[in-house]
Amino acid sequence: MVRITLPARHNDGRGSAGRWLAITALGWLAMTLGLFTATVAGNAVRASGATDNEIAVVQAFTAALLIVPAVCLIQRRFRLSARLLRLTPATFLHLLGGGALALLMGGLGFIITGALGWTTIIAWDFSVDLLLAVAFSTSIAFLYEALPEELSMRGIVYSGLRLRLPAYAAYCAQVLLFVLVPVTVNQLQAWSGLDRGNSINAEYVIMLLCFGTVLQLWRSLTGSLWASIGFHLTYLAMARFVILQREQRLLTYNELEAGTGPVVIQFGIIIVGSAVLLVLLNLWRRGRRRTASQ
Repeated sequence: MVRITLPARHNDGRGSAGRWLAITALGWLAMTLGLFTATVAGNAVRASGATDNEIAVVQAFTAALLIVPAVCLIQRRFRLSARLLRLTPATFLHLLGGGALALLMGGLGFIITGALGWTTIIAWDFSVDLLLAVAFSTSIAFLYEALPEELSMRGIVYSGLRLRLPAYAAYCAQVLLFVLVPVTVNQLQAWSGLDRGNSINAEYVIMLLCFGTVLQLWRSLTGSLWASIGFHLTYLAMARFVILQREQRLLTYNELEAGTGPVVIQFGIIIVGSAVLLVLLNLWRRGRRRTASQ
């Protein structure tokens, strides 16, 4: 169970400039250096002839075993108290709710694009092998991406920023720092002579900005990281096994225009559509709180 501060509002900053900055910087460094170390470990086992699955396992466990303990050390060192990964009866509902939104928005995307004639589903490819592949990929994504990212970025980093900044500024700063993680790791890989993991371009940056915003909105709505993790994992599964049409996939579909799936469904409806809905839900929740306090 990980405890991370969850400030209700920012303070005036007196006597805490070093504290908020240290929390933010250490949280970001834990994620960035942990992810870079995981890529180094992955390259090392690749050079020894490991399979893609073995490489993924090594990277996932390296990231999780470095970043999660680092987060625990940071929260203990700075006495951060609120529980964002507490295990309660609501935990499952938060996790399920986050995943359900990504799943429902993905399904809505295919319904809308199908009705407009932009996509046509021509075959369903469900199999036991696909189910096993999804389970393996989701487990790796939990250890390598969702858990470390949510604890460090939406947990430690955002909490540190909120000690100094109002919510809107902390939102923007956290999302920018989130985007800076893969950019920095990419550059560290280049300086180390490793192959760059991702191609950093304008489209990738825009996607990360919007994706990071959705995940942060989930934390604000629920006060927990489980909903963010649920959305994160389901979104990745939808992209990898449905929308991007890889060898192992749930369904096969045709596009009227190339890129309809990734651009319209994956980005436009799942990410942007979810962001709009979560903004409305957060505003509704805030309105109810104000009404109840009057």
